[in-house]
Amino acid sequence: MDTIKLWGIKLNPLRIDDFIQIIKSRIINDSIPIHITGVNPETVVHANRTSILKTAINESDLVNIDNNFLVLTLRLLGYHVPCRVATPDLFEALLSFSDKNHYKVFILGSRKDILERAIEKIKIDYPNIEIYGHDGYFPIKDEKKIISIIKGYEPDMIFISMPTPFKESFILKNKNKINAKVFLGIGGAIDAKAGLVKRPPPFFRKLGLEGLYRSLQSPLNHGKRALQCYPEFLRIVMKSGKNGNKK
Repeated sequence: MDTIKLWGIKLNPLRIDDFIQIIKSRIINDSIPIHITGVNPETVVHANRTSILKTAINESDLVNIDNNFLVLTLRLLGYHVPCRVATPDLFEALLSFSDKNHYKVFILGSRKDILERAIEKIKIDYPNIEIYGHDGYFPIKDEKKIISIIKGYEPDMIFISMPTPFKESFILKNKNKINAKVFLGIGGAIDAKAGLVKRPPPFFRKLGLEGLYRSLQSPLNHGKRALQCYPEFLRIVMKSGKNGNKK
């Protein structure tokens, strides 16, 4: 499996079909749990500040490159990256896979009302999935209770819709405590599924402008975060150069 090691983290420059095939193979061969983390420039910045996030990324089984600017940066550094693998697309692909296999799915995160809307939409789109969820607004002292709820449900797939680095930290700490096949942090993908935000049309995504589209939709959230993180990301890129390796 292709791996890039750069900026203190690893990335897998694969297509979405490659991810799904690897996941299927590992499930068949019982090489589970499978921990998947999406990385974008903001994640790179946070990973260089937060050791637990860096650990979570590097201990993931698969790391999808979830940003076209990151793809472009890696290509300019000489790495072969076939395309971006957007976490919302990977989320949909795994829901489809779960539907075909009649899997049980658990979603942790987001506000209760948003989560309920997303779950209703998933039930319509993927009627063979048995799905349950819990909102992400719980005190730290209740984490053991949440783990107990998830264990009792016995899910095959667990999707964590919390901000970085909380979702990555949660999966890192708990992936070996819960008997599930796949763990994926989906961040704001649940908002799109609930219809709270709109993803751009496919041609817009192919042009690599989804980040810009989201910033225009929510300038006080995504726009502000981009202005804060991208200059720091470029500083990290300039400082490190191409001091990585391929495996």
